[in-house]
Amino acid sequence: MAALIPVMTGVSAQTVVKSDSTTVTLGNKHINATFSTGKAFDILSLKDSEGRESTRPGLNTKPWTITYHGVQGQTPEVDPSCTVYKGVRTVDNDSSKTLIFSWNTRLLYDGKSHPVEMSVTLDDNSPLLKWDLAAELPEGWTVTDFRFPTLTVISPDSAKVITPGGWGNEYKHREGGVYEANYPSWSGSMQMMMVDDGQSTHFYSPRDYNACGKLMTVKAKNGATVFDTKVVASEGWNDRETHRFEVPWTTVSGRHDGDWAATAVDWYRPFALTTEWGSKELSERNIPKWITDKDLWLRAKYLGDTTVVAVNRAIDYFGDDIAFHWYFWHNHPYDSHYPDYFPADPRFAPIIKQVRERNCQVMPYINGRLWDPSTESYGPRNGKDASCRRPDGNLYTEIYPTSQVPNTVTCPASPIWHDVIMELADRIQDELGTNGLYIDQIAAAAPYPCYAKNHNHPAGGGEFWYHSYRDMMRDLRKDHLRPGNIVFSEENAECYIPSFDVLLTVNTPHSPDCRIVPLYPMIYSDRVITVAFTYSPYTDVRNGDFRYENMQCLLYGAQLGWVDPRLLWVDDKSAYEAEFLKNLVEFRKKQHDVFLGGRYIREFIPEGDNPIADVPVFGPDYMVKGAEWVSPSGQRVLYVVNSDSKPHKVKLPTGKTITLKPISAERINIK
Repeated sequence: MAALIPVMTGVSAQTVVKSDSTTVTLGNKHINATFSTGKAFDILSLKDSEGRESTRPGLNTKPWTITYHGVQGQTPEVDPSCTVYKGVRTVDNDSSKTLIFSWNTRLLYDGKSHPVEMSVTLDDNSPLLKWDLAAELPEGWTVTDFRFPTLTVISPDSAKVITPGGWGNEYKHREGGVYEANYPSWSGSMQMMMVDDGQSTHFYSPRDYNACGKLMTVKAKNGATVFDTKVVASEGWNDRETHRFEVPWTTVSGRHDGDWAATAVDWYRPFALTTEWGSKELSERNIPKWITDKDLWLRAKYLGDTTVVAVNRAIDYFGDDIAFHWYFWHNHPYDSHYPDYFPADPRFAPIIKQVRERNCQVMPYINGRLWDPSTESYGPRNGKDASCRRPDGNLYTEIYPTSQVPNTVTCPASPIWHDVIMELADRIQDELGTNGLYIDQIAAAAPYPCYAKNHNHPAGGGEFWYHSYRDMMRDLRKDHLRPGNIVFSEENAECYIPSFDVLLTVNTPHSPDCRIVPLYPMIYSDRVITVAFTYSPYTDVRNGDFRYENMQCLLYGAQLGWVDPRLLWVDDKSAYEAEFLKNLVEFRKKQHDVFLGGRYIREFIPEGDNPIADVPVFGPDYMVKGAEWVSPSGQRVLYVVNSDSKPHKVKLPTGKTITLKPISAERINIK
């Protein structure tokens, strides 16, 4: 007969531990977690304050997996199935209780065991379990990889998976589905994964203040949901003196009574505000006023007459004070010959001068991560020693379809690469006269583990990637960024918020099966300036997605546009798209009191006459959409945008009914 699971009744906010011969329960008024103390580890029950069960026996027998590296090159991958479970002990802290589960591993035939210890902590009055992992090592051994914590919960087929890809993504919880977030990058802008079952939300979040690389995963398997984090460890996490390895952060998990939005705001934002990157409000950051007041960006390409004419027409039409993000200004094809951008095309500096004389700004494109080994600089500057190395010593190499040229990935810890970026910053600003520079991929591309023996960081993964780019941008700002100039990057990995004045947020995955949701602005709208919504159309703005993107862009508080001006005014239909963009730009100019440092609260869909359109690439969505914000002064505001060419009479959440003109936006202050 199976052992009875003890049930805690009348439990207070204070955490308590109860046990019998085969189980132990950690609980308070918010959560009760019951574990097996018999022959094998298992999570037998996870109940919230409402008594809702989140798991069942047999689903959580392997909460960790560790890959070791031995002195003779052994690489055993160990999980609880090939260890001896030793049970649990309790640690009574001042305001929490901790259960420490241990397993003995037999890594060598020397008669010794090397324990793995998993700690589960519950603070008084907290609904979140804290998960930590440590392992003792044979002398000379290290941990190279691990998966932890692997947690399985039960979820209905109707549940939604929420991932932190770019702005945020919502997927259908489909059997066999695998949903990944590679942090920090465009696919993992924050450190959390959620599953919303319609009545409550399962929350999983590594709370890593050093932004180490990690692959967070949600899998829908056999009618359950598996949360997991896979990490390439840093060699520096292995203590050679104590022969001990520890995961240098704590992961938290829990079940929230609300939807995914309430869960993120209640459980992730408080953590975010304690981090190095989320501690300062926008008003506390030293960002030039001209960029905080910006409303429109355009994406200029090439230097020919067609581009110059389109740029000047855009200034005539939209007015001055446009920022231009400029591509293809050097003498080589895109995604090739990096970082040899100079000598620049001789036409570029005069174009910049002309644009700036019209009270607009120019930021040219460079790549902050790739080095083309066929460039003239790679050999003389010893590019191979700046490059990131695989465990076998070979280079990481990436090929992009635009150029089909192999590019090596540089290591941000390399002083060679540091100097290259600083020199480029100086030349771009001084020789071309720009308003700063755009450095691509830093906030977009996930870290690579680096095993270069000559680099000044521990081999493997870890904090060096984020710390190196953070310090690089700090040095650029201190000694190389000219007064009044800015630096910005593509994508919105949270840890890079303080490193850049602006983040271009355009890579969020989207399809009819993958809905973009405002997860990122719910957490960071008062901390960051963002530009655009997703990649705007490359060849045609007349299909409906351009209007949809700019509607969403405004509602999320981002600066608008980021479109090639050559695509506007091709005919009457494209000119109508330009008119919609102009309407939103003029509207946004009057919303700085909210969008600069205000809080994005929620998305809403107005009721009434609100048709649904099949938006290319995005799928079906409403033509009229809304968002609620709170200004820094506390003013609640509703924003509503009509992206349709027809007027629509809609009802707001306040009960008020308004009629929106075609391609227009409205602001409603709530008393």
